[in-house]
Amino acid sequence: MTDRPRRRFDATWLPFGMMLGFTVGIGVGLTAFDNLLLGALVGFAVGTALGIALGFRGGRGSSVRDEDAEDDEYRRRHGDPGPGGPR
Repeated sequence: MTDRPRRRFDATWLPFGMMLGFTVGIGVGLTAFDNLLLGALVGFAVGTALGIALGFRGGRGSSVRDEDAEDDEYRRRHGDPGPGGPR
């Protein structure tokens, strides 16, 4: 398996948190504040914070390492370039 630097932040969760927060914020904003814009802004902020928190969480388990090993084995057998492209 090739050595890959560990990323401190995984931005995969950020858009999901923003979308979920925005959607839930609209509903809560209409119910609690009776203001669609205020609810959407609060929900967007909470969703962004949720996405950032999920992005910074650790705990990359062995399943990720196993998947990386399978990817490396496939590339070795089939001659596919790695994530950095052809050398």
